[in-house]
Amino acid sequence: MQRAHLVAAFLTFAALCVGVSALSVSRDRHATLEQARREFAATAHLLDEHASRAIEAGDAQLRMLLDTLERWDRGDPAEGRRIQAAMRARTERLPQIAGVWALDAQGRLLLDSAEHPPPPRDLSERDYARVHMDATQGPPPDIHVGSPLSGPGISQGRFTISRALRDEEGALRAIAVAGIRNTYFSQMYGEAGWGEGARLALFTSGKEKLAEWPPDSAVEPPGTAWPQPWDPPDGPAIVEGSQITAARMLTGFPIVVVASRPLAEVLAPWRERALWTAAISGGILTGALVLFVFALAGTRREDAVRAELLRANQSLDERVRQRTADLEKALRSAEMASLAKMKVLATVSHDLRQPLQGLAAFHELLLKEAPNPTLQQLGAMASASLQAGQRLLDDLLTLSRLEAGVVPVEVGAFPLAPLLDQLAAELRAEAEGKGLRLTVMPTRAWVRSDPARLQPILRNLLSNAVKYTAHGGVVVGVRPRGDGLRVEIWDSGQGIAKAELGTIWEEFYQIGNPARDGSRGAGLGLSIAERTARLLGHPLEVRSRVGRGSVFAVTLPRAPTPAGPPPMAASSSTDPAPPARPAEASGRLSGRRVLVVEDDPLQRSSLTLLLEQAGAGVMAADSFDSALAAAQATLQAPSAILSDYRLPGGTDGLSGIQTLRGVLGRDIPAILLTGELSAELVRAAKEAGCLVLTKPAAPNRILSTLAELTAGADAAA
Repeated sequence: MQRAHLVAAFLTFAALCVGVSALSVSRDRHATLEQARREFAATAHLLDEHASRAIEAGDAQLRMLLDTLERWDRGDPAEGRRIQAAMRARTERLPQIAGVWALDAQGRLLLDSAEHPPPPRDLSERDYARVHMDATQGPPPDIHVGSPLSGPGISQGRFTISRALRDEEGALRAIAVAGIRNTYFSQMYGEAGWGEGARLALFTSGKEKLAEWPPDSAVEPPGTAWPQPWDPPDGPAIVEGSQITAARMLTGFPIVVVASRPLAEVLAPWRERALWTAAISGGILTGALVLFVFALAGTRREDAVRAELLRANQSLDERVRQRTADLEKALRSAEMASLAKMKVLATVSHDLRQPLQGLAAFHELLLKEAPNPTLQQLGAMASASLQAGQRLLDDLLTLSRLEAGVVPVEVGAFPLAPLLDQLAAELRAEAEGKGLRLTVMPTRAWVRSDPARLQPILRNLLSNAVKYTAHGGVVVGVRPRGDGLRVEIWDSGQGIAKAELGTIWEEFYQIGNPARDGSRGAGLGLSIAERTARLLGHPLEVRSRVGRGSVFAVTLPRAPTPAGPPPMAASSSTDPAPPARPAEASGRLSGRRVLVVEDDPLQRSSLTLLLEQAGAGVMAADSFDSALAAAQATLQAPSAILSDYRLPGGTDGLSGIQTLRGVLGRDIPAILLTGELSAELVRAAKEAGCLVLTKPAAPNRILSTLAELTAGADAAA
């Protein structure tokens, strides 16, 4: 580590240590203050409840006294003594009440719980008397809390609460007064143990002190913490100066309870914890400083070693950069070669399909016109060679599309049994011809896959099993495997050596065919199957024993089996059409008018001759402009359209068909005959209501498709 980095690391650690300690101390102080605020808010709540109960008891005495005064017959001395005795008995049961007395409307003493009759005294100058007697200047008070009493005849500190008795017109009739001992509150506060520095007090709403603890502590009414009419009833404690203060207004009484405690006393435990935190942080920093000094001393040795390593690495880096550049150049060359190979395969495949289509049509016509059995035999051999070349082209194009990653996949749920039965039906004749038993085990399973991509995988595996099995049989079965299904194809053939199990998936690789016998295929089937299975995400496996046979298996995702009977298997669009009998082939298009659009003269001629021999009337054109002119000249719309896709002048066959339909005002059945196999073209043709036949298409398939499309058309005149 470099010296500057070491210093920066130490300073960062020191700053982090100090910052964490400061943050911890700050958070601890905040938590301590919040705890103290909650505690003092609870203290104020307890004081509120205690004071409320004490004042409510005195207020109850006032209300009972007012009810008695309202019914009192002052001319009966005995009744006055009974009232005084009852007042005294109730007062003695309540320790917080020092006495209860009543005044007349002029402020003279009427009743006293201490004696009866009371001595004549004029108390009109007392604050509680003045408040009720002067109520004519404003609304009369409901209850009045007076200032602490002092003077002659008062043995202990107390304050008063008073209520007035008025007649129906609001005139003053009497005043009931109760004296509340402030020592009652001070004694309770002292016994509660609020803390050494705690200060507790009662104040009037005018901030006059009624009671306090400790006695003579000179508790001042708070400023910020003083409750206002708009404050919530459970307001929190407030840090005010050097005190934490909580104040609450008694419900129904103009009295405020106040609890406070010195901030220094509250924070004393926090200061002790802060000192311990500082001591621990200092110890950590001291240890880090010692390590820093030792590490700094070792940096010089590291610098020397680093310089030596740098010189060695510079030479190594140069060699690595050169080797990397060579590898990147080789990779680019390989990628360009792969792209060129795919482009050549696709182009050659498309361009070879064009002449093969004409060759297939002329070959079909020659076979029909050749009565010589020898020529018929040679024609059949030529037909087999033509079909082998077509299969090779199809495999090459499929392989190129898989390598380019342009093969579309449409996954759906479907039953597996119809697909397996269809493949077995295709290969059953070949198997029986070799004396083999071809068995498909029944299954009701449904799978999720693309049936159009899965079918050639299974067809290739089943075809290879029949091809490489000389005796015994082939069995196709389905087994559950976890959440999926495993389709297995067992054969009793020659088997595959263990050394060749990894190479059978390569292009053009064939077991036991070093001479490249063309009748046994080109060796692309397993390669296409493996790449298609990889595209679908279906694991493909093989097990084999030489002389005992092989097992090829593909694992598929399972799909839930729906209720109801399984759907019937649909024939594949790539299945060859059944051969027609000569009588059917010659007249199956009788009375039909077919428009042929093909820019290649040789192919246009072959298609024209093929259709005419089938009884169709043919309009041949090299473009859709010529085709439209011919249709308008004859004033007859064709029964069907057979068009190439690639046409000169920037017009393709699909757009030409749609244009011709629009001009003629009829939805004419149409077939696109093309050497291209793009998913986009197939999708667009399907949306336009056109069929697609891939070149080279079998002549019999062309005729059969046209016959089906025009089955309901009227015969031409």
